[in-house]
Amino acid sequence: MKKLLFVAGAAALVALAAATVRLGSAEADDHPATRSGAASSAGDGAQGLVLGDEANQPETMEEFLTAVTQDVDRYWTAQFESAGLPEPRVTYAWIPAGMTTQSVCGIDGLGDQAAAYCPGDDTIYVSQKFAEDIYTGALDRALPGSANGYGGTSGDFAVAYIVAHEYAHQVQSELGLYDRYGQELPTMNFELQADCYAGAWAKSTADAGRLEEGDVQEALDAALAVGDFDPANPGHHGTPEQREAAWSDGFESGEPDACSKYLQA
Repeated sequence: MKKLLFVAGAAALVALAAATVRLGSAEADDHPATRSGAASSAGDGAQGLVLGDEANQPETMEEFLTAVTQDVDRYWTAQFESAGLPEPRVTYAWIPAGMTTQSVCGIDGLGDQAAAYCPGDDTIYVSQKFAEDIYTGALDRALPGSANGYGGTSGDFAVAYIVAHEYAHQVQSELGLYDRYGQELPTMNFELQADCYAGAWAKSTADAGRLEEGDVQEALDAALAVGDFDPANPGHHGTPEQREAAWSDGFESGEPDACSKYLQA
């Protein structure tokens, strides 16, 4: 049974299984698998990351999550094209606050704490409340790193880090990395590589002049905040320092190839 690949957030559950590779020819679906009616504000317009048309920036969290996903998708589409690979394909579901949705991955009731990629249906699931709480820092006391004085969450680029991390799991699936290494490497290696991939995407936005001062620090603080301290747990994602270092590896190099070291046995 396919299982969900969760970012280490308020719910620190992670389970890895061999993923089915799906190489499609379309970019991220413009029609999310789940849409809400009225979404809450993404933060009173106080955004740093420029997404698409500067005159028409996202105004709700739902719009922001979609715009970030499509931005990350364009980055990976270019990376795959340069490597002679078909375009990646992924859909997304932004779960409205107070509601739950089902995936094909066997986890019941994805709700207000969801931030996950399901390889069984190639879908990124993120709760809008979870994203709002990351944006405002409301989850800090519930996150293992920030609850112990490491980093913190606030701002749009902290949310973008979460989205880019989940999309990175889709990249790992499309490249067949779970099939190749899933039985010999622990969860942590895949999570740190996903952080590194997220950093590589972030570097592309910095190089394009689309970041505001403080955005990089928001991502670094978020990486620290979601680190955990339980290496004996099969679902261990990495310590705060390891997660910050992995994101920095991707950002400083700007090259996804720099992230291959995390899957070396």
